[in-house]
Amino acid sequence: MFLRCLLVPTAPGVDATRRLDAALRLGRRLHAHIAVSFMAPGPEHVMASMASLVPLDCATIDAIERGVREAAAEGKAAVQAWCQREGVPFMSSGGRLDATFATWAELSGEIEPLLTLAGRINDLVIVDRPDPGVPFTGRALDTALFSVGRPTLMVGETVPYDLLDHVMIAWNGSLEATRLIGQSITLLHEATRVTVLHARTERFEEARAADLCAYLRWHGIVAEAATLGIEDGTSIGEAILAEAERRHASMLAMGAYTHSRVREFLLGGVTRHVIEHARIPVLLAH
Repeated sequence: MFLRCLLVPTAPGVDATRRLDAALRLGRRLHAHIAVSFMAPGPEHVMASMASLVPLDCATIDAIERGVREAAAEGKAAVQAWCQREGVPFMSSGGRLDATFATWAELSGEIEPLLTLAGRINDLVIVDRPDPGVPFTGRALDTALFSVGRPTLMVGETVPYDLLDHVMIAWNGSLEATRLIGQSITLLHEATRVTVLHARTERFEEARAADLCAYLRWHGIVAEAATLGIEDGTSIGEAILAEAERRHASMLAMGAYTHSRVREFLLGGVTRHVIEHARIPVLLAH
């Protein structure tokens, strides 16, 4: 599967710079274009949420509509400025299929249905690590993982200059991890180095890292198998992130929420820990 269409969803007041940087660094390696989708509640959605709080006269409605237009204009101007700084062509419609350029679309409505439909006609959705102070980030990640059906790249605190310098796969043989591998073969093929990391748990013998390495080799991907021992008192998620840092991984790839999300919320889990603490980009699929 080629990764030619990279989706960067954004919203009013959200800084998309880190995700745009990640999209560009991937796009130039994969010959992909960057689709920026600005998602904001339409005036009717804002009015519906405010109807019980304030009386909605003509002046209020006009102010809401003006606010939505201004937010979209500010978002578009910020993306255009980024394109100018980075030398990325900005256009409203498609260009050469083998070129990296950015497009802009304005979508009106609630985030979840908008991102679901937009994500399904792209190859990869790029989101921020959730920030409690920015509700859009959590909603975008949840929707990308659970509703879109495409791989999701979560960008953390830093964006390596070369995201594909060293991709580390956290492999456990799960359905989620298998989907991720199948959907990301093209990306893995472009990586300079690939390491398959298998944590030594009670189910260690069920899926060996060497087996995945052998499979990847059929696709022209030479990967190194590595076993991760888990010390007492250390969670698997914590150990994986520490190993990724020790090995100077530029990206971590893993299946998301192998256990139910409710179980992870109540008891903790690998996915939850990685999402909350990862500094490097994480490629996820559910």
